[in-house]
Amino acid sequence: MELHIRICIVLLGTLMYSIPRFHECRKLEGYKFPVYSTEFCPRNEREWNKRSSALNCNETYGYMCLPNEKLTELLEFCYTQRLEWIEEGVCLVLVKKVSLVQAYKCHGFIYGCPSSSYRRSSIFEHPTCIYLWNGCFIAEPTCKRNDRGHER
Repeated sequence: MELHIRICIVLLGTLMYSIPRFHECRKLEGYKFPVYSTEFCPRNEREWNKRSSALNCNETYGYMCLPNEKLTELLEFCYTQRLEWIEEGVCLVLVKKVSLVQAYKCHGFIYGCPSSSYRRSSIFEHPTCIYLWNGCFIAEPTCKRNDRGHER
C-alpha cells in the first residue's frame, strides 16, 4: 500500500510539473522562420533577455514578442529583418502570410499608445501593444467586456 501511495505521489508531481510546460510555447507552422506561441510576452528587460537567450536570438536576429495579425495569439521569435526603432503611435503585429512585422496604428486606443519612438527591445514598456482580448487590443474602444469579464 505504501509503495502504491509513493508511486501516485511521484506521478502526480510529474504531472503537475509538466502541465504548465505544455502551455509555455509551441512551435507554429507556416512562417519562414521559427515562431512560437506564448501565454505572455516579457514584462521587463530581465525577462526579455531570458526569452531572447532561450530562443538563441542575437544581434542579427533580434528577439520579438508580438500578436499575430488576427490579434488572437502572442508570438515570440527571432526576427530576421532589420528593425531597431518603432515609430510613435504604432504597435506591431506579425503577418503569417509574408512572415513580416507590420505596423498597427494605435492612435485610437483609449490609453497606452506609444507617444514617442521606442526600441524594438523595449516593447514591454508599452504593454497595450501586447495585451489582447478576444481578437483585439484591450485598449481599443471597441474591445469591451461586460461585468462578468466576457465579451459584450
